[in-house]
Amino acid sequence: MNQTDLATPVRKKRVRKGPPDAPRLRFWFILAKETLTTCSIVALSLEMAEPFHCIGLENIPEQGSFVLAINHTNVRWTPRMLASIHLATIQRRPELAEEWLVIVGHREPRLERLQPWQRWFALKIRRFYDQIYHRWKYNSLRLPMDNDGASLKALREWRIRSKTQPSLVFPEGRAATTFREVRLGSGRWLAALGVPVLPVAGWWDETRKGWVLDFGLPIEWSAQTNLQDLQLGLAIAEALPPEEAPDWQAALTRWRTVHSPEITTQDRHEEPS
Repeated sequence: MNQTDLATPVRKKRVRKGPPDAPRLRFWFILAKETLTTCSIVALSLEMAEPFHCIGLENIPEQGSFVLAINHTNVRWTPRMLASIHLATIQRRPELAEEWLVIVGHREPRLERLQPWQRWFALKIRRFYDQIYHRWKYNSLRLPMDNDGASLKALREWRIRSKTQPSLVFPEGRAATTFREVRLGSGRWLAALGVPVLPVAGWWDETRKGWVLDFGLPIEWSAQTNLQDLQLGLAIAEALPPEEAPDWQAALTRWRTVHSPEITTQDRHEEPS
C-alpha cells in the first residue's frame, strides 16, 4: 500500500498497490500441498475461480476430446481466468474434471547477459520451476518458444495427448490487455489436430464483477491452410466486445460484410430473457 503523507492533516484514501486479484496465502498453501500429494487441479480451481457468466456452454462436445482456444487477457491474473474456465467446462463435462491439459508457452532466460551470481540464482529458480512442472506434467505441457527442436517434440506430444485430454491454449502466445494477432501457424496446427477446436472469448466485466466466457461453435476449418490463422483469430474476436479486440475490427467488418451473420456480438452478450 502507498504510504500516507503524514505531513498533512488531510486524511488521504489508502490506495492498494499492485493488482487487486493477487493470490492469497491460502492459494500458495493449496498449490504446495497438491504439488506434494495428489496434484488435483480441481482443488486449485475451486480456490482461484471468480464469478463467471457463460455463453454457449452447450457447444462443448458431449463426448470425446476437444481444444479451447482463448484470448490471453492480462486484465486479471491468468490462473484466475483458467480456474473459471475450468469450472465452467466441467459443468458440461464433469468426467473431465482432472483431465485438463493446459499448454504453457515457455522461454528460457538469457543467462549470458547475467552476472555470475545472477546466473547461479536464475539456474536455481529454473530448476525449482522444472520440478514443479514435472509434478504437474499430466495437466500441463510446456511449449518452448525459442528452441525449435524442443518445440517440435512438445507439439508432437500435444498431438497425441489431444486425442484423450481436452486442452486449453492461448493462440497469441503472450498476454495483453486486448486481443492481438495470433501466432503464425497456430490455426494451421490446431486444424491438423483432428479434434474439435472451440474459440473461447473471455473478458472481465466490471458491471457483473466477474468473467464473461463465450464458448463458440467448433471451427469449420477452411481447406486453404493459409487462411486458418485468420479463421482462428476472427472466431475469437467475433465474440469479444469491440474494445476488447480493437486490432481485429477492420477484419471483422470485412468478414461480416461477406457472411452477414444472423447473430451479432451484441446479441450474444445480452442476458437471456
